[in-house]
Amino acid sequence: MSTTVDEIVLAALRLLKVKQAGESLKAAEATDGRDALNDIIELWNTQSLMQPAKSQITQAITPSDGTYTFGTGGDNSTRPLEIFNAWIRSGVIDYPVKIISNDDYSHITYKSITSSYPYNLYFRNAYPLSTIELYPVPSTGSQTLYLEIRAALSTYTSGSTVVDLAPAYIKALKNQLAIDISPEYRDPSPVIYENAKEAIEWIKRTNNKDKPSMVNTARIATSGRNGSGFQHYGN
Repeated sequence: MSTTVDEIVLAALRLLKVKQAGESLKAAEATDGRDALNDIIELWNTQSLMQPAKSQITQAITPSDGTYTFGTGGDNSTRPLEIFNAWIRSGVIDYPVKIISNDDYSHITYKSITSSYPYNLYFRNAYPLSTIELYPVPSTGSQTLYLEIRAALSTYTSGSTVVDLAPAYIKALKNQLAIDISPEYRDPSPVIYENAKEAIEWIKRTNNKDKPSMVNTARIATSGRNGSGFQHYGN
């Protein structure tokens, strides 16, 4: 279900009976409402069950470049909050990429070593840009990095921007926004609280159904493969 930022703000004001059907937003109402809406979204981004359970994004690989940023202004506009699985696609062949921890990555003494394909990925979750470090650094092009992720919900800079989310999200945003801005207007009715709670609970139940389990990725592949081809750190 899609709507616009301004339409969500206007709906919240109608729920508070500040606006009537057919009335439009004043500029200050639109700006203040959008800011409050972004505050709600940023809070939801700290709660894992408020994001859709899993989505897939891709990133083209540049030869001799092992570092990529994710988020507004980065190499990729989508900012992951978690990465569940990763692989490199070259032509029609997929090569698995291991997701390693900060400790594992810090134990790699020569991080600029190159190889035809990277087989480790270190994810540094940060705001406003998250960073991925590939190891070894890929030396060839015509490759694409595929990521299965939990992505941050987008915030908005324009009232005309389309908000394309599942219906429960739109209902939750309208009612939660009415609650959050109510101190500037009037007390919300109990129905608004109940509708916000119901929609948020539905979102969390739905997103919890497809949460993948994380596996131990403490085995780091090294360029100089011997025996099993892995250097072990930890368990």
